[in-house]
Amino acid sequence: MVPLAIVRQYAVGQQIAYEVADQEIVLHYALRLLNEAGLVGRSEPGAAPGALLFKGGTALRKCVFGSAGRFSQDVDLDATHENGFEAEIERAFAERTPFHGIAFSIPQFRYSQEGNFSGTIEYEHEHSGGRFELQISYRLDPILDSRDLALQEQSYFRRVEFEPPLLHGLDPYEMVGEKIMACNRRLGGSAKDVYDLYLWAGRPFDEALVRLLAVLKAWTDRRAGRPYRPNEFLDQIEQRRFRWEDIGGLVPRRLESDPERICATVRARFSFLAVCSEEERAILDDQAAHRERRLFDRLRMEARQAAGDVPR
Repeated sequence: MVPLAIVRQYAVGQQIAYEVADQEIVLHYALRLLNEAGLVGRSEPGAAPGALLFKGGTALRKCVFGSAGRFSQDVDLDATHENGFEAEIERAFAERTPFHGIAFSIPQFRYSQEGNFSGTIEYEHEHSGGRFELQISYRLDPILDSRDLALQEQSYFRRVEFEPPLLHGLDPYEMVGEKIMACNRRLGGSAKDVYDLYLWAGRPFDEALVRLLAVLKAWTDRRAGRPYRPNEFLDQIEQRRFRWEDIGGLVPRRLESDPERICATVRARFSFLAVCSEEERAILDDQAAHRERRLFDRLRMEARQAAGDVPR
């Protein structure tokens, strides 16, 4: 495990609490463990990637936003096929603990109505301990082709006992499409998703591709609840609709912390979501009935082609 002094230095440099810095580093070890088990990423350059795709807030923090991102307290994965991966994960942690001085255990398992898996991972090492959530979504049909995800350099890397793992997961554009869907579902819930959209808003990106992905994700997101209507979604990005305490301590103190400004920025930067083509509107009108499979497949191919051309 990274020496205590290095964890403390990292906490000071990132302007976060020691516990948050410690967990950020523990997640790095957990990803390496899953990588060595052949579940996540590539064992070496050119090797076939594992069957679980890295995604979500931790993936955005570690592979896209880097030190500008909010810290995340879970690991989100997508399964490329349904095969009881939760048992493989439990075995991987059990066989490799302690992993470079970190003892891992999984005391709790849960399944959603959709069959998705969530496990609480507890960890303990010489200087601290804690827990994080590991979730597997058994939604087996991503819009875009998966991609290799390079970890953004962090100061603690030079003191870790191994090279950074070679990760593989959802295309960051698809992760943002999922963030839009999560934010739409959770109006009145956590501010984590809207804050991630705010961070994405500060980057150059292809607006047409993000809009198309949001539309296509709405069509594939077969969950009961609020349908995705871009105008209504944007109108409801307001400070009062989110729990801002959920990101307390997860955002470095030097970064933006004004909820009203964050919401205003997201509404303005993502206003293009409401400017849909006729085909995109047809998909949105069909997000409950799912009769437009042929149109969906054609637009997905267009999205994949566009994703191959956008600058990274």
